[in-house]
Amino acid sequence: MISGLKRRVDTFFGRGEAAVTVPPLDGALRANSALDEAPLRLPLEGVDALAEVAGVVHASAGSVLYALEGDVWAERQRFDAPIAALSAYRDGLAVALNDGSIHLPDGSRLETGLHAITAMAVEGETLILANGSEHNTDWQRDLLQRGATGSVWRCDGGMTRIAAGLAWPSGLAVDAGGIVVAEGWRHRLVRLAGGQVLLSDLPAYPGRLSKAPGGWWLSAFAPRSQLVEFVLREPGYRQRMMAEVPMEYWVAPKLRSGHSFYESLQGGGVKQLGKLKPWAPTMSAGFCIRLDEQFQPTGSLQSRADGQTHGVTDALETQGRLHVAAKGDGLVAVLPQGEGA
Repeated sequence: MISGLKRRVDTFFGRGEAAVTVPPLDGALRANSALDEAPLRLPLEGVDALAEVAGVVHASAGSVLYALEGDVWAERQRFDAPIAALSAYRDGLAVALNDGSIHLPDGSRLETGLHAITAMAVEGETLILANGSEHNTDWQRDLLQRGATGSVWRCDGGMTRIAAGLAWPSGLAVDAGGIVVAEGWRHRLVRLAGGQVLLSDLPAYPGRLSKAPGGWWLSAFAPRSQLVEFVLREPGYRQRMMAEVPMEYWVAPKLRSGHSFYESLQGGGVKQLGKLKPWAPTMSAGFCIRLDEQFQPTGSLQSRADGQTHGVTDALETQGRLHVAAKGDGLVAVLPQGEGA
């Protein structure tokens, strides 16, 4: 009752969850073009998840698993469904597919019954899975429907749900304090034990988390904007838009925008001599955020509105290099270790 009253008051005053403001890019998240300035850019169309096994960097793209040999991607294995997530596991690689199955290093296959797996992590000898939604497999639709049916599961021979009611859990981390979840639609990192919010009100939608020396890397796959925040508070408009407008032209964040004049915000960009300015409004961008051991931001690598490294879905620091998967632009940017720290 109290929460319902609070929502009505917030809606009337335009505050709390009803606010349409977006935090500025400042401090550790000050806007920059570090991702576009990466000394090495390795094309891989559809690249999504990254993982390291025995010193070898692996990447998923569609239903294909690749390994990095030198600075060239080599195909390692094809699956019968798109790959949803990767994780190093028991001296091998665990591969989760969009059909809900997980292929384990020993060749066995586990059926989870989940169909929106977004991330995996390991707690001891146990796999931890994030399921974005019970109803949607597409993240844009779930965002516009204000979805909050995501869950986290422990997979140790059977399936045990350890958290529910999450707004698109898109990243997982395990430390001495337990499991940390990135909640996309609530723009925050939360520790499951006790529900402690570690980082909130991010200016972008947080995604996968990966361990780094002295901290973590957090990928953020799309920027927040005042226009989208406003649309999220207009249910009638959203319902008609999703019913009548092709999905690629929805007023929604994207992994890559700017390819069609039918997209929203085409008149909002600041241009000079035909070039889009880096501070122009955008539905896509690139974000890779450096966190310390307490999950507080200490730096970031970005690709701005006019950049070419949008839609960051994963990051992996290993062997003196940071690998950043930019699914929106179909490449992995490779930077020296310690960039953005």
